[in-house]
Formats: sequence, C-alpha cells, structure tokens
Amino acid sequence: MTQEIFQMSEEELERFLLNYLQSKGIEKVVLRHILRVVESAKRIIERMDLTEQERKSVIAGAYLHDIGRSVTHGMDHAVEGAKILRKDGFDERIVKIVERHIGAGLTAKEAKEFGLPERDYIPETIEEKIVAMADNLVANDRIMDKKEYLESLKAKFSNQPDVLERHISLLREFEDFID
Repeated sequence: MTQEIFQMSEEELERFLLNYLQSKGIEKVVLRHILRVVESAKRIIERMDLTEQERKSVIAGAYLHDIGRSVTHGMDHAVEGAKILRKDGFDERIVKIVERHIGAGLTAKEAKEFGLPERDYIPETIEEKIVAMADNLVANDRIMDKKEYLESLKAKFSNQPDVLERHISLLREFEDFID
C-alpha cells in the first residue's frame, strides 16, 4: 500500500484516506476533529520546505492519527491505531506518526502509567512532530493560535513541568510556521 500512497496525487491521497476512515466506521465527531487536524497540518506544511514524500506522509498521518478511536477513546487509541494500520499494510513511517501523536509524546514511564506498552512514544521525525503539533493546536473544532495554545498548556500542565517543557519545546520548533 505504501508505494501506491506515495504515487498518488495529494488530492487522490486525501480521497483514498477519507474513504478508508469511513470504511473503519469513524464517528462523525471524530471525523470533524480529524479534518481540522488535517487543516492545521496543511497550514504548517505550506510554510515549510518539505519534500513531496514528507508532505504526503504528514497528510496521511493527519488523516489517520485518530484511526484508533474506531476501537477506543482512551489513551491507548494511538497504539490501537498503529495496530490497525500495520494490519492493513501501511508504511511504518505513517504508523509511527499515529503511534507517537499524543501530546508532545510520552516517555516510557508515562506510557506505563497509562497502561500502554512501556516504550517511548516521543515524536522523532519531522512528519511525526508536525502531526502532533497540528493535533495539539485543535481544540474541539477550532484551531488555536500560538498564544492561546501556550496559555492552555500552562493551565493544563502547570503541575507537570517535564510535560509542559516537552510541549513548549515542540511549539518552539514550529512557532515560525504557525499563527
């Protein structure tokens, strides 16, 4: 499936991914969120100098990041989403985007606390980081600006300085590419 994805035009890729999500029974509310994350990701990548393959990976990752919500709405939705994509033959680069999109990533210790397999889920590649950032910027059905996002981070993670710093560090990587 990987080669086909990277050979499609972006328009064909988006149509394919939307059909794929619908075939998995994604709820309408989750689909609305996904489409806002796609919009958020596109805003970022339009301002960056990425290869065509990187752009398509980001678009695929943004569309698929919450595929695991077809199974669960818990913290494990990223791990479940990765399982679904591996089973369906998706490229491992896209699978990792889905697996590592929660917040600014999770350390192995944090993963264990959430009942996930004990390993790091910290975004590593540019594509993984962009999708995590794009997802973080979406609150309900709206894309937050930098200032609003930073304020929400400080309120949410004021008692978790390590988590707050990880989010701020991710924001710093992309602050020139978001409003």
